[in-house]
Amino acid sequence: MGVPQLLHKLPPMSNYLLEKEITPAPAAKDLGVFIDQSLTYNDHAAKTTSNCLFKLIQISRMKYPLGRKSLILLMNAFVFSKLFYCSTVWANTFQGNVKKLQLEQNFAARIVLGLRKYDHISKFIRSLNWLTVKDRLLLNDAVMVFKCLNDLVPKYLANIFVPRSHIHTRTTRSCNLLHIPRCRLSYGQRSFTYRGCKLWNCISNDLKAADSVNSFRRSLSQKLLFRLESNAEKLIMTTNRII
Repeated sequence: MGVPQLLHKLPPMSNYLLEKEITPAPAAKDLGVFIDQSLTYNDHAAKTTSNCLFKLIQISRMKYPLGRKSLILLMNAFVFSKLFYCSTVWANTFQGNVKKLQLEQNFAARIVLGLRKYDHISKFIRSLNWLTVKDRLLLNDAVMVFKCLNDLVPKYLANIFVPRSHIHTRTTRSCNLLHIPRCRLSYGQRSFTYRGCKLWNCISNDLKAADSVNSFRRSLSQKLLFRLESNAEKLIMTTNRII
């Protein structure tokens, strides 16, 4: 594994086992996640998109005798369970892959609500109380950081986040925030440690004071949904002015 610019400089590598040549694989599946050489997770996004699309087509063919509640249950069981599986691992993928996954969520909303192909989808996704893929990834990352800071995960995960008060003894307004590690390359800034610290420092103190994981998840989810509604209202007002 490594940066693509450095991987191209490596000489060809191979080995022999029982008279068969073994060469490095560009990607490998581990516990349901496809890990590639440069940790871009392009292969995982492509496989997940293909798998979810297959499930969505099957559900679409049998949707007519089913009600909305049953369709949402099927989406959660067969599509979203795949779409957001281990998202904390691959959430640092490129925005192009996130957009591909968002298209799958849009397709799911069209099936549930009976929309046509070119109907505007954003307001309908909000009507289902679904977070967008980008916000759902942020939510899952924030929940994982919450678990790490409250010792609800193994020690090797809980110890990766360090408060600023442990770095210096000065009393400042930011002493209760997490210390953001220095990362020179963008690959380091995409790590869970870096993006988790930045995300946690942006969360309000009333959300951080939640007494349980479920309470924290529920409060942050409602805040993200309210933000989406506010952005939609601003967009509608701007459109009305233009018209």
